[in-house]
Amino acid sequence: MEKITDDELLNYLDGSGSEVERDTIKKLISSNVGLKKRVEELQTIHNFLQKQNRIENPSKNFTEKVMSGLHARPSFTFLSPRNGFLLLVGLMVASGLAVMMAASGSFDQWHTFFNLGQIPIKNNWLKLPTSVSVDVKQAVKIFVMINIVIGFILLDRTILRPIFQKRAERFS
Repeated sequence: MEKITDDELLNYLDGSGSEVERDTIKKLISSNVGLKKRVEELQTIHNFLQKQNRIENPSKNFTEKVMSGLHARPSFTFLSPRNGFLLLVGLMVASGLAVMMAASGSFDQWHTFFNLGQIPIKNNWLKLPTSVSVDVKQAVKIFVMINIVIGFILLDRTILRPIFQKRAERFS
């Protein structure tokens, strides 16, 4: 018994196993410093777990609840259809306004410069540009695209998926 596993050490700490095995492990622990340290670590964990009073037993009808829930329809909706529809309408309104403003040329002349030279970062390895130019029209286009993607996800999750699930249940 030259190499001892953690399972064998845990059995030793539990007091299980034959007397011969326990004596052999005890001799190996006293002669090996690394093994003694590992036993102390496992003893700390073992004591902590024994002090835990939160080990709970499942209820008497646990198996029945699990078995009855196997055939239940899973609920994947994270929004109710009404809230999802309201959020979808809000996204459509915000995207529509942004598209109308972009089409009318409201953002054509808007450019913003962020002055990065005043940032109090002293870093010799990273060279930051002194300023960054941001085209607001491009930012609005990106905003509209993100809104469209989110709108399609909301449309699928809150409106289309429940409709098609009901149809699938009706025909099955």
